[in-house]
Formats: sequence, structure tokens, C-alpha cells
Amino acid sequence: MLKKLILAPVFLTVFAFLASQIVPFLKSYDIIFSLSSNSLIQLIILAFLILISGLIFNLFITFAQNWKMVLPVALFASILPMLFLEPVLGLIFGLGVLISLSLTYLTLTNKLKTYFTFNPNALISPSIKQLTGLLILTFSLTYFLSINQIIQKTGFQIPDSLIDTALKFTPIESSLPQETSQFSIPPEQLELLKQNPDLLKQYGLDPKILDTPQNTTANLVKQTVKDQLQNFIKPYLNFIPAVLALLLFISLQSLVSFLNLLIHPILWIIFYILEKTGFIRFEIEQRPVKKMVS
Repeated sequence: MLKKLILAPVFLTVFAFLASQIVPFLKSYDIIFSLSSNSLIQLIILAFLILISGLIFNLFITFAQNWKMVLPVALFASILPMLFLEPVLGLIFGLGVLISLSLTYLTLTNKLKTYFTFNPNALISPSIKQLTGLLILTFSLTYFLSINQIIQKTGFQIPDSLIDTALKFTPIESSLPQETSQFSIPPEQLELLKQNPDLLKQYGLDPKILDTPQNTTANLVKQTVKDQLQNFIKPYLNFIPAVLALLLFISLQSLVSFLNLLIHPILWIIFYILEKTGFIRFEIEQRPVKKMVS
């Protein structure tokens, strides 16, 4: 009994940490657009925790092979997100987790009942990939619902960090004449533009850019690009949460697929150590074979 349940608290601990790590993702969409190393590290940590959760839960199923042991653990794991997320989002994420864990149990136990020669990579590895994919899909759906609420309340603004990064790779400033880089608006024209903001709106510019002291060319270019992009995506505002969720799904799935390369050696090492330490043992069976002889 101890051998069958020894991985249950380990899985619940790792999954609780995973549930706590998804909270920052659900509060903002900036991390999806961010190209910083910190954002990449956050995504890698999240992908690693998803993979480790899938690995431990599948090992737990392999050792237990009893729904009376697996189901309570799956139920408890589905409750954990409610401790970290908002009630509605926690309920949706928890329900998705319960479905994912249940499907994984049914799939893996069916394989464990019908295999001829035990091979952890052939039996367990596909179930790990299945569970990680389902968890990523569940998280992406929860992310879609959360970001959709945020955009409906506060609207959508393209992060300044994305504009800054894009302009760094665009040779706009170097292509401008030398005198343009020292361009400034005369005070009388500036006052005229402030009194007639519609002139700027006709060109898709926000009149607020006039409030910035000493409007340099870089600031004007940045604000112009941002305003143009905002106007371009405005008709498609309802599709933005789905696009962001899709980007998150692709990002996590790509990272987990890369980390999956480590699953085969990890499984081999785990079962090699378990066999050598006597935690598990294997039996060799000889079965009669029926053949037709003419």
C-alpha cells in the first residue's frame, strides 16, 4: 500500500506549486508579447512543472492501478486551483484538470492490462504527452476566459515594450535626414494643433502626444506606430483573447515538446533504480501459442 501511494503527496505538492505559478499569467497579457529573458524563464518553468506533473501522475497510476486510490487524488488535485484562482476560473480549471487526469487514468490502465512486455517508454511516455497536452489546453482555455474579462473591462493596449522592440529592428531613425532628427514643432504650431485636435485625429494620431514635453522624432514615431496598430486591431478586438490563448498554447506546447526529449532517459533511469533497489520486480512468463498446422 505504501508503494502504491508514495507518489500521491509528491504529485499534489508539485501540482499545487504549478497552480500557484499560473496566477500571474491570468492577470495580464503583457507576458505573451514580452521578449525579455524573465518572461521566457517564466514560460520554461511553467512548461517544466506541467511536464513533471504529468510524469509523476502517470508513475502514480502505474504503481497504484486502482481507481479507488487514483480518483481521490485526482479530485483533490482538481480542488487545488480554487485555492489560488478566482472562484469561476478555479472551478473551470479544476474541472478541466479532473477530466484530463481521468482520461489519462483510463488510457494508461488499459495499456497496463494488455501489454506483453513491460517497456516504460512505450507504455508511459505517450500518456505523459497526452496529459501535458490536456493540461496546456485546459490552462489556455482558462487564460482565454480571464483575458477576455480583462479586455472587456479595460480594453486592449499594445504594450510599449513590444513597440520599442519592433522599432529597434526597424531602420526608421537612420533613414531620416539629419535635420529631421533634430525636428521640433514651433510653439505657435503646437498651440494651433492643441486647439484643433481633429487635425491629428484625421491622420490616426492621438492628441495626447502634444502633451509630452519636447516631442522628439522618436516619441512621435513610437506614438504614431502605436496609434496606427491600435486602429488596425480595433475591429478585431473580440478575437484578441482567442489569439492570445492560441499563442500561449503554441508557446507552452513547443516548450513541453522540447522538454519531452528528456522523458525517455528519465523513465529508463527511474525504473532502473527502482528495480535495483527492490522497489519493483519483474516476472518472466511463458505462454502457450496456438498455431495452425496443415
